[in-house]
Amino acid sequence: MLSNVFGRSGAAIARRMRWRGLASAQEVVLEKKLRPIEIESSLPESKIEEFEAMGAIMLPQILDSDWIEALQIAAENNMLNPGPLCDEHASAAGTSGRFHDDQFLWKRHQAMEQYVLYSGIGALAARAMRSTSCHIFYDQLLVKEPGTVAPTPWHNDTSYWQLQGSQICSVWLALDIVSANVGVAYVPASHHTKIRHAITNFSGADHSDKNTYFSGEAAQNSEFDQLPDIDALVEKGEISLLKWDMLPGDVIVFNSYAIHGAKGNPNKANRRRGYATRWCGDDVTFDSRPGTMQVGWDKAGYNGRLQHGQPYSQADPDIHPNVVPLYHQK
Repeated sequence: MLSNVFGRSGAAIARRMRWRGLASAQEVVLEKKLRPIEIESSLPESKIEEFEAMGAIMLPQILDSDWIEALQIAAENNMLNPGPLCDEHASAAGTSGRFHDDQFLWKRHQAMEQYVLYSGIGALAARAMRSTSCHIFYDQLLVKEPGTVAPTPWHNDTSYWQLQGSQICSVWLALDIVSANVGVAYVPASHHTKIRHAITNFSGADHSDKNTYFSGEAAQNSEFDQLPDIDALVEKGEISLLKWDMLPGDVIVFNSYAIHGAKGNPNKANRRRGYATRWCGDDVTFDSRPGTMQVGWDKAGYNGRLQHGQPYSQADPDIHPNVVPLYHQK
């Protein structure tokens, strides 16, 4: 089955989606017993120490082919019927291809819900952060179709997010074969700088119809940290980026302060689908500062009902549940 799932082209998957219909991911979830991750063997102490030192690690084959099939189908369903926070960055920027970006899929697709709550991926994130709890912050599907030239600009995630704390990470799951030259690349150990930089919309403008970012002239006149010119530093040989060739089922775990970005996907044959889950550990609190993603979330109805300084352990459990107990009840 592994070769059947991983060997399909994007066009073949799309034909299968049309044939099976929108209930197909649910069928996979119901028909197959999706196995939870074995946390300790997947993430030994040596890899935790590497994560703490470098800010990003790749863990191979964390999810088996049954999980990947269910999530691939759900991703296709979402691209046909996106949610209220969907951005189509290539279209908005007027460039070729399709750069599909959507959030809170786990609230709409059963396969994503099962993955977030019961696969153990949150418990894996908790172990990486040495946290006893792990609340889902949100999930995000990032798809660059063949011929998409739009890059993902260099950034760190914390600058966009309405939170404070040190135990914040993401787990980026490959749903396709992803070569290192089009996958996400990370500046090693950049999470130690803990910079907060001015932010912009991935579509290229200062704002989108989902969010009003604190950027442009207002940002220049504020006390933001300056994001280094990563491309220039790489060109000079002053830094060597962390990046990996990935297979479906491989994951990257990275700190929210880690500076990262990705090139476009100019290849005319291969898709690049990544499914990221974002996680909050024990020490994370809500930050009500202006110019974060909370503006768009409020409009879409995703409000965790927190006041400034409250821990995410007090958030609305329907939006930000702690998934670690669910894994230990497996």
